[in-house]
Parts: sequence; C-alpha cells; structure tokens
Amino acid sequence: MVIDTPEPFARTILQDPDRVVRVNDELVDVQHLPANEAGVRRFRDHTIACVWLFCVDYHNTISMRVLDNGDIRLMVEPEKSKFEYGEFIWKIQGLGAERTQLTFYAETNPGFWVPSTGILRSRMKKGLQRMAIRMECEYRGDRVCAQARWVDSRQQ
Repeated sequence: MVIDTPEPFARTILQDPDRVVRVNDELVDVQHLPANEAGVRRFRDHTIACVWLFCVDYHNTISMRVLDNGDIRLMVEPEKSKFEYGEFIWKIQGLGAERTQLTFYAETNPGFWVPSTGILRSRMKKGLQRMAIRMECEYRGDRVCAQARWVDSRQQ
C-alpha cells in the first residue's frame, strides 16, 4: 500500500512498538523485554483480534531487528507465545518526499483455532489499511482521524 507520509516517518513508527500500538487497534499493549543480542528489540504484545463474532485474545513474545536492507523483521518466540510460528516483515520504500510504499509479509502458525484463512487474510488486510490511515493522520497531526487515502500498490 502507498501512504501519504515521508519514508522516515513511517519507518520511525514501524520500528517503535509503542507507536505501533497507537496506530493498530488490535494491539492492546506491549511490554518491553531485555534484549538477548545486539541490534534486537524484544517485547511481549497483547492482541485482541476479531472476525465477525469470533475473537481471540493472546500474547506473543517478539524479537524485532532491522535488516541490512532496511526491512523490519519480527519473529515470534514460540516458547513464550500463543503462536507456534510467526514471521512478519515490513518493507518500506520512499516514493518522493511525501509518500511511502509499505509492503507487509506475514507467515504464521497460530497455536489456537482460527476461522478460515480467507477470512483471516481479509481481516488482516483491513487492519493494515486502518493502521495506514492512522499513520497518515498522525503525520498530519489530525485530532480526529476521519479522512485519509490509501492506495493498494497493486492497483497502480
């Protein structure tokens, strides 16, 4: 998706779990944990995700690192999480001074039952769209986040 924020602004938010909580309405809270190696940030997130009437409330422990190419990679630590496996990657590319292309990759294996993968993908896509809109609103300094535009980069 393409958002109307400069690349450094988007990158700053996505590298800061506390700021991600503010723009992602499914994340309830994060607790920062000691790092076990240089260049890695660790935290425990609390998430409540709903699809229709089905909701899951879970915690995952995550290790986050910025890769040499600038991508942000988050890995679930399964022994301390509800997910048996989870890898998430944010690719962030500036498109001029005021626009950024965000590409999100996720591969997960929740350790609990979830509805069909199609429904789960749809919910995740809508959640990411809401997150992008909130990032734009935060960049603009909007007190009320009512109007924002996002573009699915596949439609360009």
